[in-house]
Amino acid sequence: MDLLEKYKKAWDNQPEEKNKVSSIDIYKMAHSKSSSIVKWIFIVGVLELLFWSGINFFVPDSIYVIYEDLNLMSLLNVFLILHYVIILAFLFLFYKNYKKISIIDNTKKLIINILGIRKTVKYYVFYNLATFFLISVVFNSIIFSDENKLMKIMNPKNLSMDMSQFITITLISQIIALIIILTLLWLFYKLVYGILLKKLNRNYKELKKIDDLN
Repeated sequence: MDLLEKYKKAWDNQPEEKNKVSSIDIYKMAHSKSSSIVKWIFIVGVLELLFWSGINFFVPDSIYVIYEDLNLMSLLNVFLILHYVIILAFLFLFYKNYKKISIIDNTKKLIINILGIRKTVKYYVFYNLATFFLISVVFNSIIFSDENKLMKIMNPKNLSMDMSQFITITLISQIIALIIILTLLWLFYKLVYGILLKKLNRNYKELKKIDDLN
């Protein structure tokens, strides 16, 4: 049982005239924990950005050669710039939420801000998953639109193979890879942000009880 739960239990067992004093203690604890959770949401977001940015240094040059041969580098660069701008905007909102929630001294305002923070995190997770899916679909649609050029790039030595079979195998492999990556991303967001949001939601419920009794 954490400290907030102990405060809550003690508050429930006190005489009615002492509830107001105890509710202030519970509010302070819930406020402190909420502020800490929002700070961690911001930190995790920054670490995630650094992680994905760092991975770019380990991407084989052969991947970029394929994109260049298919005339997709310009589109890829535009997407990356736009993507990072949006991610930075989300991180700014996370940081702004943290600064805002850390100075709030009103139960109703804190409840409203917690609800807003929850929505922002959900939008952030949805954006990342939806963007990865849509970009994968768009890029693969362009790549597979010219089968002859794709065959030339993927089979530079002109090895004897059935084009139809090759395209089918490649497409199925791409679909399987997309499903696996999306599942792993969803599990990551569910684990990390899900835990933080669950704790934030617990604080929200406690604050709502205090607000309803006042």
